[in-house]
Amino acid sequence: MLLIVHTGQMAVIYLEKKDSCHYTKALTAFRRRHHRLKGIYLIQDGDPSHTAAATGAYFHQGHGWWRPRFTPVHASWLNQGELLNGAFGYHYLKRDSWCSREAFIEHMKAAEQEYNRLYAHPFEWTWTNQQMRRWFEKHSR
Repeated sequence: MLLIVHTGQMAVIYLEKKDSCHYTKALTAFRRRHHRLKGIYLIQDGDPSHTAAATGAYFHQGHGWWRPRFTPVHASWLNQGELLNGAFGYHYLKRDSWCSREAFIEHMKAAEQEYNRLYAHPFEWTWTNQQMRRWFEKHSR
């Protein structure tokens, strides 16, 4: 899932396989759809598809359009995308199961549109830069 921070809306990407090749293909498609943007910050965790050399090379070839940033290890709670995962899961993924990947994707496509219409909102980030720096200083020892 991609979180559009300013609106709180989401965009779901469906990968055939979780690897750098499929990840960068999806990013290429995203960039094509949003070609008018001057660039984006892409906040990622340490997933191997995000940290692979091929992914880094893809970002480098983008000439600064992609501005990848990584959440600290064991600090996914800093990632507002995790807040989106929780909010979306609460409304659309609790206590359900799907008989196939295709059925799950169809559910996600319908749920994505409804979530964006009914629930999407910017997540309020209440920490100041100084508070975050103090927390990192205290916990990085």
